[in-house]
Amino acid sequence: MDMMRVTVARALGRPVALCDVGDPDGVISCAIFVRKYRNATVVLRAPAQVVRSRWLKLVRWDFVADLPCPPGSRVKMRADHHKTNPPCAEKELYDPSAPCAAILAAKLLGLDNDEHVKKIVSIAIESDTANIVTEEAKLIDLAVRYSGYRTKLRMVRLLAEMDVRDVLRDEAVARAVERGLEAERLMEHIVRTLPDREIITVYFPKMKDFRISFRQLNIKIQKEKRAKFINILVRRGFRTYRLYCGADKDGPYDCTQIVTRLGGGGHKFAAGAQYKAPLFKPGEGLNVFIRTLKEYLNTNRIELYIVRRGPIIERLEV
Repeated sequence: MDMMRVTVARALGRPVALCDVGDPDGVISCAIFVRKYRNATVVLRAPAQVVRSRWLKLVRWDFVADLPCPPGSRVKMRADHHKTNPPCAEKELYDPSAPCAAILAAKLLGLDNDEHVKKIVSIAIESDTANIVTEEAKLIDLAVRYSGYRTKLRMVRLLAEMDVRDVLRDEAVARAVERGLEAERLMEHIVRTLPDREIITVYFPKMKDFRISFRQLNIKIQKEKRAKFINILVRRGFRTYRLYCGADKDGPYDCTQIVTRLGGGGHKFAAGAQYKAPLFKPGEGLNVFIRTLKEYLNTNRIELYIVRRGPIIERLEV
């Protein structure tokens, strides 16, 4: 579907943009591009999908935000702040110290003085710095994280044009928010069950048992348990594993030291990786992560909390 949309857009001479699908920063970055170019076609993808996709690298992208460039592709403009995504476009606004990519996108596109853009950028900052203080930012964050792909594309268009309060009244967006609020209650239960530790490591053997945002769960554990280093590993499929790493900004831990060894990227204080276990040893994905974490921490033992449907939480030393 996206490949056809991009092909048609290119044939008609319309601009095309590629942004991160996973959080408000990517969605808002693309909304800023659509505010600048009303006839733009937008594609949303996760970083791992950008690296693996064959067709994304064949496109000449007018704009990429909150993502690495597709390997080998030609990119006209890019806005990014990830330490692990070095400059790659013809015109680049790259700043690892920036609080989010959207603030760079606004400047790159010449919309940093647009009052509407300032409003939605403030939401991206709250979300990406894990410092959500306004109700609007909380609800937009939930809507993005708990909506399907079509709703996320819809949100790009809505955020480009409408007041945030009107975006939240949209029927599809409101449903996503409700799913998010339900997930919040489940996450709060899981957090209460975990102990207070400086380092907390959690494993979810079946992703489909939990419709929650694991990135948000990571943030909640960090705040409520005062943890300095949190790793949440999720088995997404038969061989596929996803790691969500979070670290205290002023602490000694560096998430990039873990995720880059597993093919991922991000920031020192927030990063992720998706990787596959060996074909004939699908369960080995957990052991790959454990070995990587032990090596980084220079330890022989790790306290691991396994969360199963219920939720039932089991403590192991591995």
